[in-house]
This record gives sequence, structure tokens and C-alpha cells, in this order.
Amino acid sequence: RAQGEAESANLVAELPGREKPHEIVLLGGHIDSWDVGTGAMDDAGGSVVTWDAVRTIKALGLRPRRTLRVVLWTNEENGLRGALAYRDRHAAELKDHVLALESDTGVFKPLGFGFTGSPAARQVVRTIAGLLAPIGAHEVGASGGGADIGPVVQAAQVPAMSLTVEGSRYFLLHHTPADTLDKLAPGEVAACVGAVAVMVYVVADMPERLAR
Repeated sequence: RAQGEAESANLVAELPGREKPHEIVLLGGHIDSWDVGTGAMDDAGGSVVTWDAVRTIKALGLRPRRTLRVVLWTNEENGLRGALAYRDRHAAELKDHVLALESDTGVFKPLGFGFTGSPAARQVVRTIAGLLAPIGAHEVGASGGGADIGPVVQAAQVPAMSLTVEGSRYFLLHHTPADTLDKLAPGEVAACVGAVAVMVYVVADMPERLAR
């Protein structure tokens, strides 16, 4: 039953960069879900993966050159107002957004990342992804992005990335009553956290930023 308009907010946390804190590596997922399920895959799992990637980096005592900013966006399912509000609030900073990464296709075994950006940046990302070969998460696909990072990417041509997973079961759960916590396998969640943590840490810590 329609309830009309209601106020909501994005949740934002940062690990400030040690040398170039004004340069941002952005990552996150969305915190609203389709109302017939609890949204474990879409997109609580993606929110946990990106949040825990930054938490893990901090827990290891690592502090990259650039700032890691994790955003849990609101209102992805009904209008992208959280994404649009982020774009508008941070308009002056978008030129210094180095990468935007979103996890919003479920949390299963990680295979790698989709990437949209310049050929030079793609080569760098491919090299970084090679570090993840031992867990089989080293593929770099032809395109990357997501609904919530879309406004930022479009406004400032920010390189875009999405976590790629073995998602053959995703649409059995997506927007159904079956999208519940028991579908998340702890080992797969941990592997996704590790893959995202490695990628964003290295991008954030490189001497030179990704080329646009």
C-alpha cells in the first residue's frame, strides 16, 4: 500500500587518505530493498561487502594515499534519489573521484570486476586484478557500473567498476520473497570482501591516479 513521500538518507563513512585525502575512491551498495523480501542479495549483501572491505583495510592498520569513501545509498529501488543527492552534494569534488565501484548483483563466488574507463586505466586494473588469481577473482570484464554510481560516472566521466560474481542463481532470488539472509554463504561473502578490499586499496594507494 502506497504511503507517500518519506525522508531518507545515505550512510557515508570514510577512511581518509594519508597523502591525497581530497582524491576519492568511492564504493558502496544500496540499503533499500524490494518490498516482497528482505533484500539480502539486493542489496544488503553488496552493502556489507563494500563496507566490510573498508573496515578490513582499517583493521589491518592500512591507510592508502587517497580517501576510501563507502556510501550505502538510499532509494535505489524507487527513483535513485540517494544517488542523485550524492552527485549534487559532492559536485565540486567529482573531478577528484578516482574510481567508483558498486556491488549490486548479488553476493556469490567472486569472479572479478566489470570496468568502464580509458584503455590505460583498464591495463592498470587488469594488473591489480591479477593479485586475485589465487581466489579466481581476476577477470576484468568489458563494462562496469551500477545504478547508484551512474550519476557520478555520467557527470564527471569517473572510471566505473562493478563486482562480478557467479550469479546464475541471482534472478531466482532477485525481487522475490526468497531474497533472505540464509541465501548468503559466509565464505562467498568473505571472498567478495577480500576481492573488493584488494582492488580499492591498491587503486587508492598507487602513486598516480587512474587515467580518465
